[in-house]
Amino acid sequence: MKINTKATNTSLTPAIKNAIEKKLNILSKFLRPENTVYLELEVDKKHKSGLVYRTEIKITPHGFFAEARADDFYAALDLTIPKIKEQMVKYKDKKITKHRDAAKRAARLTKGI
Repeated sequence: MKINTKATNTSLTPAIKNAIEKKLNILSKFLRPENTVYLELEVDKKHKSGLVYRTEIKITPHGFFAEARADDFYAALDLTIPKIKEQMVKYKDKKITKHRDAAKRAARLTKGI
């Protein structure tokens, strides 16, 4: 798994980098080494309620996407990870179900021969 991180209107501190790696480790069981995770961190300074921190995660080649806004980067990251994990679990379950259905159809066809 490759991680590309982009920080807009802020600097990427070592503490934030460590938190990102720790949180994205949860997703590593769903990803292959050739998958790329794009993570964008942004501070919206002109928001009416003050500073708003936004995180966005895109995973290629599958096209998973999640975005969240919160009062700090850690909270935004904590909101984004479950969203992306839910998409990945749903995709994995669909894939397994299709595989099992195909195997059942093949077994029925060979049983009739």
